[in-house]
Amino acid sequence: MKNIKIFNKALLKTAQALSLASVFSLNFANAATPYAWNNIAPVKTPSSTNNNGKTVLFDVSHGGVEGNADWVIDGAFSDFADALVIQGYTVKEYRGIDYNQDGVIRFHDDRVNNTPQNEAVITYDAIKNSDVFVLAETNRPFTLSEQTALIQYVNAGKGLFFIADHYDADRNLNTWDATEVFNGYNRSDLEKYNLGGQYGDWRNPKDAYSGWLVENFGIRFRFNAIDYKAGISGIKSPSETEGITQGAQPVLMAGGATLAIVDEQKAKGLVYFSENDKPTKWRHAKDSGLYFGGEAEGPYVAIAKSGKGKAAFIGDSSPIEDTTPKYKRQDNGNSKKTYPGWTDSGNAAQLSVNIINWLAKTENYTSFNNEDGHISGMVTPDAMATQEFTDPNNGNPWGTPASGFNAWDTDSYKNNAFNAAFGDIQGEPDPTPDPTTNISVSEALKMPQGSNVTVVGKVTAAVNGIYALELSDINDISSHIFVKLESTQRSDFNPQLNPEILNQHIIVTGIRNSYMNEAGIRNVSKIALAPTALSVKQALASAKGELITLTGKVKSALNDIYALVLVDNNSDLTINIKLESNQRSQFSPQLNPELLDAQLLIKGVRDSYMGGDGVRQVSNIELVSNNTPTTPEGLTVSQALALQNGTLVTVIGEIKSAINGQYALALIDADNQFETLYIKLESNHRDTFSPQINPQNIGKKIRVTGIRNDYMNELGVKYVSDISFIN
Repeated sequence: MKNIKIFNKALLKTAQALSLASVFSLNFANAATPYAWNNIAPVKTPSSTNNNGKTVLFDVSHGGVEGNADWVIDGAFSDFADALVIQGYTVKEYRGIDYNQDGVIRFHDDRVNNTPQNEAVITYDAIKNSDVFVLAETNRPFTLSEQTALIQYVNAGKGLFFIADHYDADRNLNTWDATEVFNGYNRSDLEKYNLGGQYGDWRNPKDAYSGWLVENFGIRFRFNAIDYKAGISGIKSPSETEGITQGAQPVLMAGGATLAIVDEQKAKGLVYFSENDKPTKWRHAKDSGLYFGGEAEGPYVAIAKSGKGKAAFIGDSSPIEDTTPKYKRQDNGNSKKTYPGWTDSGNAAQLSVNIINWLAKTENYTSFNNEDGHISGMVTPDAMATQEFTDPNNGNPWGTPASGFNAWDTDSYKNNAFNAAFGDIQGEPDPTPDPTTNISVSEALKMPQGSNVTVVGKVTAAVNGIYALELSDINDISSHIFVKLESTQRSDFNPQLNPEILNQHIIVTGIRNSYMNEAGIRNVSKIALAPTALSVKQALASAKGELITLTGKVKSALNDIYALVLVDNNSDLTINIKLESNQRSQFSPQLNPELLDAQLLIKGVRDSYMGGDGVRQVSNIELVSNNTPTTPEGLTVSQALALQNGTLVTVIGEIKSAINGQYALALIDADNQFETLYIKLESNHRDTFSPQINPQNIGKKIRVTGIRNDYMNELGVKYVSDISFIN
């Protein structure tokens, strides 16, 4: 029964991508097709009020999920993807082209099988509507036409982000690693790498000026393998790096490569080994691993300008990845283990977001020529070391493939691996719960019109007199949807008739549709106050697998930053709460000790965690109250500056200036012009409160409610839920 349930849900998702005619033509026998378990590529979207209109694609058509790598937006790159969504980007996974329109993108190796059926390909038409294309540890060589498509993409003013790793990171054991694929040639000069046909000659040219990458971007990846987890500290100033290094800290390297620049007007480095850094050879390096040291080793992070377009490069995935891999290994089916780089002290989180912002911005200058502030780069001496002329592996993979595994044959992949034929999830919670049940407002906004939805949210306003209401996400009033009330529902639920319903949590069941030219819910069949949150004691009595809302007091951190322990106010009964990656920075007691004894409201699935009773799949978490007094009117700027990050605050001050264009402002106390608090403005606040847009606001007094958090490396307030002028 479990497998049938899973199959039915997979079939339902497949149906969304197929025409009705083809859906109704399916029968049980031929619908149980391989790959159906995971044939819907994930998409993450920002709220309607925070959408910057730009799209970032993460490629998995050529790798990124091989070996322990899991560079997908709902796996070990989920923290990266979530950070981009917060910036307003739509983030999608790119798998290839569904040539035969069967709802599934399949990989067949055209080089070995000489078949036109390979759908895991890159074409310009397939990616042209995006703004940035992320290539993470690509482990399969590009065809000549794919290389042409990528250059056409750049020539159209778009951006490529190349994320590599150390030499010999041959994760699928096919004798290719990302440094080789990106450069456009294998380190070996054996005749077998003269692939011919649609690939061309991929033998090592033994020349720093030859190869696809260097010829188009003036830069190549080195074949080194270096460790320096303390963090590479030679960070160039923002004035030299198009502003990209603003807020960047030393970046760790856990077995990675550097690059060599041969054209200083095309490419320039952002991060180098400084004279104080003491990198070492990665312990598994096939040669000396570290060739020259210092700046002579070449940049670890770099950018390039090629005509209208741009490119960026980093020599390791470790400072970007998180510890939430989704897939199993292709070769042996084992669980993957990824590095906690996104939350490590040497993370590249801020730097990576800055890179994407730069890549996504179309600019007219075509090179780094020292004009208009676009400072040129620095040519790397010995851009191809003698050691890089030869292949220590002699054309062999870096390890012995598991018995029966063939990187070119997806039928040999183990269950639950990306591109595997089947997913075996027996004994685990259903990973695809019905998306229409008890969803948030932001999730409802993503549902297609005509969908039957049940939405939980907070009533924030009356709409169209007595006829409708506005429903917002409990934690984010910028995500809102209009609910058209039936005549029998208005007397109880319309805020104009019942002002006491404002800020109440309600559950609405109806049809996702538009109302008054806004996103809405019509044909409401059910509307009710949301059930009162359970106590920890009541939650412990709930059945496993049940979706619950509970409230309790934070007792302690659990499992470092990854969870917390919740306790009832007048009891010692506890429950373990597993935090999702996008919740840790705000709600982990390890990162925010001031949360201890704070009251939280949590929605998630009753389960076990860390050997005890727990809640997983937390979809909503809200700070109800904490230990930090706020006056009825609000704190002064100096009082707010003294609070810890993660504290919910209301602060009153005067607007001093704009910060970061229209995106923030500086707040000061009237009697203290020197202590400033940066207020990050949400998209729906900028038109009214931004001093850049409204210079007359300077000197005006405002009240701001939000979370104390750093912004642009300064003390600040983010996640602003309320802001208003004070007369």
